[in-house]
Amino acid sequence: MTQSPDHPEERAGAEGAAPPHDPAPEATSAAPPPAEPYPAAPPISEPYGQAPPPGIAGELAGRWSRLFAGIIDGIVYTVIGWIIAAPIVGVGAMYDNKHLGPRLAADGITVVIAIIYFTWQHGKWGQTLGKRALGIRLVRAQDGGPIGYGKAAWRVLFTYLITYVTCGLGGLLDDLWILWDPRKQALHDKVVKTYVIKAEGPGPYADN
Repeated sequence: MTQSPDHPEERAGAEGAAPPHDPAPEATSAAPPPAEPYPAAPPISEPYGQAPPPGIAGELAGRWSRLFAGIIDGIVYTVIGWIIAAPIVGVGAMYDNKHLGPRLAADGITVVIAIIYFTWQHGKWGQTLGKRALGIRLVRAQDGGPIGYGKAAWRVLFTYLITYVTCGLGGLLDDLWILWDPRKQALHDKVVKTYVIKAEGPGPYADN
């Protein structure tokens, strides 16, 4: 039956009817764009903040390397001090509790030998005999350069000062500090601003 223009309700019903169903779009094979990845964290090459700061070429020396280097150096300068002190104060007096003066004199000679030993070798090469044996080197904290004789002397003097002023406790704490310090620095390293690094590659003391 055809709609009559005289029946507006029929015409309105026809206009309100739902449009014919459109066919579903064909599926495409293109995958949706990948989600934006989260920024990657920087790689951690040295855990616990053990990497040297910018400007320091090389890796920080290990704690065991520093320990064994110190033992070697201690043996060397103690033997040298004994050889020099023995003829002066006498071997017997060096170990006799009744002769406090000669014993203090022998200890003083050993301390002077140690100061010369560390100041000369650290200032000139950044390496003592012990550090050479363990393949490590002493450098400035700010740029990895040679520390010079002034810093070398103050470094060893501070060690002896804190040791004698505190009756040995300060010296022990000074050495133990590298066990928990993130940069493996002893207290004398922090005071003088030095690092001990592995001596791989050309050294900064070549032209020193």
